[in-house]
Amino acid sequence: MRLAVGDVVRDRRDLVMGTVIGLDSGNSRLVVVQVPGQTVRVLPGRDLEIVRRYTRPRSTKHRVVALAVVVGALTAAYVAAHSVQLLGGSWLLMVAAALGTYTGLDTVYSLGVRLAGSRRTRV
Repeated sequence: MRLAVGDVVRDRRDLVMGTVIGLDSGNSRLVVVQVPGQTVRVLPGRDLEIVRRYTRPRSTKHRVVALAVVVGALTAAYVAAHSVQLLGGSWLLMVAAALGTYTGLDTVYSLGVRLAGSRRTRV
């Protein structure tokens, strides 16, 4: 199982939910969990089940980049479809070119976001 700081987990033994705050420095198989009441438990990873993954809220910079990628992908899709039309292609070929161009650029962006995302540690 992969965990990151901020993930919400549940202890299988007594069904108490808590938030992952780190790993035990002496044993990487032990997870430090903060449970309600500001108490801290050190639990083995096999006794935990994930309830909710933590994701950071998107920053304004990230939103602007995402908008620029969408606008750029739409522009590239239009250029591809228009080029196919000028070359005498059918409407089906125009749609395929536009869709392929947009999907390709969107996929590259999605992979970049995934690679730059939060790191999870195997426990």
